[in-house]
Amino acid sequence: DCDIMAESFPDTGLAIAPMYDEPFMVAVPTSHPLAKRKSISAEELKKETMLLLGTGHCFRDHVLEVCPEYARFSSDAEGIRKSFEGSSLETIKYMVASGMGVTVVPQLSVPKDQQAHVRYVAFTDPVPTRRVVLAWRRTFTRYEAIAALRNAIYACPLEGVHRVS
Repeated sequence: DCDIMAESFPDTGLAIAPMYDEPFMVAVPTSHPLAKRKSISAEELKKETMLLLGTGHCFRDHVLEVCPEYARFSSDAEGIRKSFEGSSLETIKYMVASGMGVTVVPQLSVPKDQQAHVRYVAFTDPVPTRRVVLAWRRTFTRYEAIAALRNAIYACPLEGVHRVS
């Protein structure tokens, strides 16, 4: 009866409660020059081969909203030279590990232990984020259950996200 979703989505008549803002990270192959950096700007990614989720995946839309220059997919100096699509974030991470390109991922998808062939690097300020919400049907009247779920989520250690009160 409840869903954890990232904004924005069409107005479907759902009630929402903001949970947290989740920063985005850049995933690069460990052999890539950007892997040595502490942070990367979106501007620096323009010339990289960008790996994105396929059309219809909400995170692809989030990346394109926050970083609209990624939508150009052009071969000129102002846009991305190439792009490839994957069917899941895990697939794309393996594509990064194989050296096919770089990608943008949500903070909570970054493994606690660095992977052998992928390095996760923070964005420079202002760091792109997405708002994650708890959503439910407006006709759902078990507000205590919603509050219990929200409290349980807040009790979890969600490293790197910024809780929204």
